Amino acid sequence: MEAGNNQYTAGIQQVEEKLLDFLRTIETHQEKMFVSRLAEQNAQLQDAVGELFGGLKTDLSNLAALSPPGGLQDFHEKFTKAIEHCANSYRFFLLFTGQESGMDFLKGRHELCLGKHLLYELRAELPILQQYWVLPDALPSLAALETRTPGLEVPVGMMRTEREDSRSAYSLYVPENYTPQKQWPLIVCLHSGYSRDDDYILTWLRAAKSKGYMVLSPKSNRETWSAIRLPGIAPNPALDRRSIRMMLEEVWQTYAVDRSRIYLTGFSDGGIFTYVLGLAYADLFAGIAPVAGRIHPAVDHLIRRGQGKDLPILIVHGGRDPIFPIEVTRQVKDVFVKLGYDVTYQELPDWGHAYPYSINETIVLPWFEGLGAKSKSPA
Repeated sequence: MEAGNNQYTAGIQQVEEKLLDFLRTIETHQEKMFVSRLAEQNAQLQDAVGELFGGLKTDLSNLAALSPPGGLQDFHEKFTKAIEHCANSYRFFLLFTGQESGMDFLKGRHELCLGKHLLYELRAELPILQQYWVLPDALPSLAALETRTPGLEVPVGMMRTEREDSRSAYSLYVPENYTPQKQWPLIVCLHSGYSRDDDYILTWLRAAKSKGYMVLSPKSNRETWSAIRLPGIAPNPALDRRSIRMMLEEVWQTYAVDRSRIYLTGFSDGGIFTYVLGLAYADLFAGIAPVAGRIHPAVDHLIRRGQGKDLPILIVHGGRDPIFPIEVTRQVKDVFVKLGYDVTYQELPDWGHAYPYSINETIVLPWFEGLGAKSKSPA
């Protein structure tokens, strides 16, 4: 029996190593994706991952020949399911060849999201994969980051709250070592159009876990944020503004949130709504960081009257963005500067319009940390 246990453990470790390579490779693929180069980039992805998944099938077949040790049947089923989700995501990403197959990209994102959430749930039994969930310099502190406060009466870790009449659904990450004895900074991150809260929060998980931040990832009430026109539906910015405000109320009533260190960021359509929400509720946030977004007419009147002029704004944009041209973003930056707003501008010459894992970790988070706390907490 002991020999069987050792074989099973060794088999799991082989799969973990391949999964770690896959997660890192697929993450890089998403961040460097250009629609105009998808055929070339998909071929590179297939070269990097295709053989790996062939090996995974063999490893899983070998594991299937072994009975999971006592108590690991549930782990085995979830682990196998996570690998199936990862394999499905890879298949859908290869099917994404342009705008006409955009649903395949969204399906790939969702499958990867499901797989990652299962793997994160199982992380205690997957020591090789644990390094994926933290920044490299936090790895020596992993045990402390995972140590829960005795007697804690609120949930920690990754969680999702379903939609209610007064607000949309949202995902929330609370560090596993959370304690109510201190106040914790909070990052609000807004997903892109037609995306999901439980997906986009994963672009912030490593940074938040490593640096001690809570993360709130709201779901838009519609397919995208309510300030943005959809076919047959008029824009209504207040819809999602009220929804997110309700989410914040719920979070800080339950957890010890540092109200002077609440930060807002978003990607693409989420970057657009970062301007809308951030300037409308400038008193709530210590800083806002729209990534690959654009300015929205809903904030014109706010800017004209100087609302949020003291709110630090970080604008991050790719020089090769095919969705929101960089020339427009440069003009927006110039207008903010001319009107006396506190703007930091970061242009990334070789980046297009793709998922910002490393951008969140290496540009946005350090900028948030450099801001410190607001001089006065909102009431």
